[in-house]
Amino acid sequence: MNSFFFRCTNIFNVLILCIIILSCSRTRSSTKLQNNDIKNIESAFVNAFNEGRIEEFRVMFDTELKHRNSIEELKDNFDKISSQTGKIYALTLDEVQDLTFIYKSKHQKMVTLKVVLGINDIGEVSKMEISNDYKYRNPPILDRNVSDLILPFRGKWYVFWGGKKGSNNYHNAYPSMQGAFDFWVMGSNGKSHRIGATKNEDFYAFGKELMAPIDAKVVYIFDEVPDNDWPNMNSTAGVGNVVLLETKNKEYILLGHLKQHSIVVKRGQYVKQGQLLGLCGNSGNSTEPHLHFQVQNLPDFAAAKGAWVHFKKIKVNGEIKEDYIPKRGDKISN
Repeated sequence: MNSFFFRCTNIFNVLILCIIILSCSRTRSSTKLQNNDIKNIESAFVNAFNEGRIEEFRVMFDTELKHRNSIEELKDNFDKISSQTGKIYALTLDEVQDLTFIYKSKHQKMVTLKVVLGINDIGEVSKMEISNDYKYRNPPILDRNVSDLILPFRGKWYVFWGGKKGSNNYHNAYPSMQGAFDFWVMGSNGKSHRIGATKNEDFYAFGKELMAPIDAKVVYIFDEVPDNDWPNMNSTAGVGNVVLLETKNKEYILLGHLKQHSIVVKRGQYVKQGQLLGLCGNSGNSTEPHLHFQVQNLPDFAAAKGAWVHFKKIKVNGEIKEDYIPKRGDKISN
């Protein structure tokens, strides 16, 4: 029987396959394992993951691993991971423990995974593990933003989740989302939507312009997730359509749940503070149209740690506040 399980990473819902299977084959003389064997296995793994060339990889398994993993099962499992993380664009050997090889696997959708391959002394794969447990060595520490930020929208918005207290901000329970906000627009009726709402367009935030909170470089965009038909949610698509910015101080600013095909910037582009990025939407794991906004220490969605977000000078409930962290219930504007 195939041994695997699926695990989700909080809001981002990175669907990670873990296959932990040890073969029962006996160890033979280690002199038979050559560097070429390892390189061939690495290449076959990447080709299987990226191109679906499963047979070329599975033929390298030992008897026990083949028995536990059919071609169809492997393809299905790899497809499920890659749909969430994108293809591998770099596989780097991090550590070797006896005949266990531990890799950093960097993926198109700004996710880094840990890949463990056990290779016996005759060059057969005897163990495979893929997980989101990759630990960066000496990751940058970012307790709060250093750069001066403005709010990423025009007009008055409402803080649904935000602030340092856990009761005001559920995000704080998850290291990768600590300090994040959920912003939406409140109408004169005291609600986020028109009375009798039945579709996204009935929500005041849907389609609102979102802008760069600071001069920055666009390091990642994704614009292909359909907006949910409210009140349905897409629990497999995490933050949905997203823009990730990098400041000169190496802070990473994430704007999520954008409207499908509304993003007007490109990866690698430099943007100015106040420049249009896209429109507020209802894509991904979203209960209703709103903006998810956070600052993090790494561009990696799964491994990053969120930072406390201070805005330089904003209006809060009618009063000017400086160096302020908005909290749940605040009505805010630039």
